[in-house]
Amino acid sequence: MKLLHKSLKSALMASTVILPGLAFAQETQGQETPTINTQIPDEIVVTGRYIPDEKRSTSEISSVVLESDITAAGDSDVAVSLTRLPGISTDSSGKYVVVRGLNERYTSTLLNGTQLPSPDPLKTAVPLDIFPTSMIKSVLVQKTYSAQYPGAFGGSVIDIRTKVTPDERFFEIGLDVGYNTESTGKDGLGYFGSDTDWLGFDDGKRDLPAILQTNPTMSGFTDAEIEAAGESFPNVWSIDTDTNPVDIDFKVSLGDSFEVGDGSLGVILALDYGSSFRNRFGEQYVYSGSETTDSGLDFERRFGPAPCEEAGQPVEDCGYRTTTWDIDLNAFGSLGWQINGDNAITFTTLLLRSSQQQVEIKQGSTNSRDLANFTRLDWKERQVWSNSLFGEHAVDLLGEEPTQIDWFASFIEAKRDVPLRRTYEYFFDDVDQLFRMSARTDGNQTAFGAMKDKSKDFGVNIVQPTYLGDMSVDFKFGGSYNKKDRESDFKRYSYDLSAVRNRELREYVPEIIFGPVNVDPAGIVLREFIDASDRFDASFKNKQAYVQADAQVTDQLRLSTGMRYEDSVQVVTSVDRTTDEGIRIQQNLKKWLPSATATWEFVENMQVRLAFSETLNRPDSRELSPARFVREDGRTEEGNPNLKPATIRNFDARFEYYFGENESITIGAFYKEISNPIEYTIKPIGDGELDSIANAETAKLKGIEAEIQKSLWSLDEREFFLKANGSYIDSEVTRTAENFDQITNLVGQMQGQSKWLANVQFGFENMEVGERFNIVFNYIGERIYRLGSIGRPDLIEKPPVTLNLIYGREIEIGGSIIALSFKAKNLLGESAERTQGGLIAESYDVGRSFSLGLKYKF
Repeated sequence: MKLLHKSLKSALMASTVILPGLAFAQETQGQETPTINTQIPDEIVVTGRYIPDEKRSTSEISSVVLESDITAAGDSDVAVSLTRLPGISTDSSGKYVVVRGLNERYTSTLLNGTQLPSPDPLKTAVPLDIFPTSMIKSVLVQKTYSAQYPGAFGGSVIDIRTKVTPDERFFEIGLDVGYNTESTGKDGLGYFGSDTDWLGFDDGKRDLPAILQTNPTMSGFTDAEIEAAGESFPNVWSIDTDTNPVDIDFKVSLGDSFEVGDGSLGVILALDYGSSFRNRFGEQYVYSGSETTDSGLDFERRFGPAPCEEAGQPVEDCGYRTTTWDIDLNAFGSLGWQINGDNAITFTTLLLRSSQQQVEIKQGSTNSRDLANFTRLDWKERQVWSNSLFGEHAVDLLGEEPTQIDWFASFIEAKRDVPLRRTYEYFFDDVDQLFRMSARTDGNQTAFGAMKDKSKDFGVNIVQPTYLGDMSVDFKFGGSYNKKDRESDFKRYSYDLSAVRNRELREYVPEIIFGPVNVDPAGIVLREFIDASDRFDASFKNKQAYVQADAQVTDQLRLSTGMRYEDSVQVVTSVDRTTDEGIRIQQNLKKWLPSATATWEFVENMQVRLAFSETLNRPDSRELSPARFVREDGRTEEGNPNLKPATIRNFDARFEYYFGENESITIGAFYKEISNPIEYTIKPIGDGELDSIANAETAKLKGIEAEIQKSLWSLDEREFFLKANGSYIDSEVTRTAENFDQITNLVGQMQGQSKWLANVQFGFENMEVGERFNIVFNYIGERIYRLGSIGRPDLIEKPPVTLNLIYGREIEIGGSIIALSFKAKNLLGESAERTQGGLIAESYDVGRSFSLGLKYKF
């Protein structure tokens, strides 16, 4: 909902190119200017034409994904849709975006201009896969920094704009049904958790038992109470093999607008539910350095067919198998009041839930055993609940141009629950030729994790358009206050089998081993392994203010410059793991952040942009805590209280040529200098390892981006188009041995950065009948997944090259619209792969996916 007022941006969108000796201003945005005829004999007739494009009208280097772009590409979530833009790819999980080679921690995510907290305690960024595209109006990706945005910036600012109010009454209901060649109709791994899992909610069966909620460490418990605690856990351990059902995505939305006084009242309600199953069946290997092999590597763990073959066991039992069930449940509501042409107030509420059941089996050999079986049962619930109130007002203060005053207040809660995560191990006995559960204290584990963020934001932005002589200037001022509080806790327990003298008992399934009859002070005893550092509390306060000027200096030169000031205090309280003493980490940061962008339109519809800015990247509260967390892939991460904030100097240049509506060519270059960049490293611990985090010394990043959008031809009312972009990115990171103990490469490429990225879209649109066809090609070059250490090379990830096909058509029946769609993804059938030193570290088939959709609109 935008007010009817003038500003530099709208003036530029409506202006024509100024020819020598003549200036002409057009008041209608987005239309061709008419021929100017002076009606005086012997005068010259001059024609000017401004070609509109939102990325052109902004003062910064940016890209915009519209709702129509998302529909044409057939994307189901924001993370995927952003990969169609130059210089952007997703990480290995598909949840986060990597912009210009900088991983997700360098991306700032906003929802309608308000910064979002992350529901993932292992990430500073917001997972973009939880935003369904059905609720999105547009997404702005700004790659150069400007002072009105938060200073936590490295790769980009992503502002997700939800739908606000409808122009007219509507109702839409749709259903998509999908099939994956490697998963749907195939045997998958699962277990019964609760009756409401299909909704993405656990019904309480996985909760920490009541007897442990008030005393989780069992301090002072009698033997009888410890026995009762051990028997109180759900006796659910074993895996079921079930046929994976089809993917389902159900959407319903409605809205209406009503006249109220001099304005209108609009409301939108939307609900989105999705369910999908995916198998990842393949091989996985872990290597250690070796001087006796040609590759310099030797097997540390082998989850592939060979160990079973060597042990005389069925080959198909060995390998790496994971089945993931994703359940998404999202709701959106918006109430907007356009009071009059100068005032509007909007309230939005957005609930995003993404739950996941994951079951994993790894069978193969380890250093200590010839054959072993590892099992993990996992359930995770992520949620973001955002409530925001916005106001937009145009007030006559200076008389010339109305002052635009925008304000906002938001309360956002993000949380992540991991109840009843279970892991256990069986080792193969070569003599008895059978599997027996491990009697080690870490041979089984039951864990509970919970994290909750509460964030409050208040702010105001003021824009005053004016003239300094003949120069049009938008002066922008603003301030905001952000406060976040976090609570994080992790509890783990294990059943101690050391007192069990009956070896045959450990040959049974876990439900028998850990049955109530065997949990006894003289038999199997529940032990707690809660580290005091596993719990921490954190707070973050940030007072911010900025001033910015956006000036049309001459007819061809536009200059946007600003300064932002941030005064932040970040506090983390936890316990030192080595001393068991309480620790308090506090980081105070006061920073001035300058930014400037110049745009020179040197030829009609051609312009060059040059930009410079200084920004920062703070450690997350979880990263400052020594707490350890288990990731989805089973690896453990540990924080580092000695982390420092990173500072970034950004340099950008881009050439832009607009030669028709929705037609343009852009070529850009960028260079970044990062001091104290934050990277993950491998830390040896005992006979194993975990991932830790540290500051490198410096990082330098440079790259080139190119993009073209072109309408090709018309045929039978169909408008054919081509969209293509490509990026080349190079980097160099300098690390110190003091911070990165035993790392293989002190100088090397940035973690997660691909050198080459490419996207191509070819298709057509027929707006008369609502027909769309699109072929989408996506290439992401190989990148470092994990930095190598202890003589091992970096772990390299090779994402699959994808080729997708999308077709949609609308049919009008009785005044209503039925929209049909067909999507085919990963038609090349490429598999996902990771390598280390040229050897396979992990490989599995992704499969091809197909879906049919039906939407009813009236």
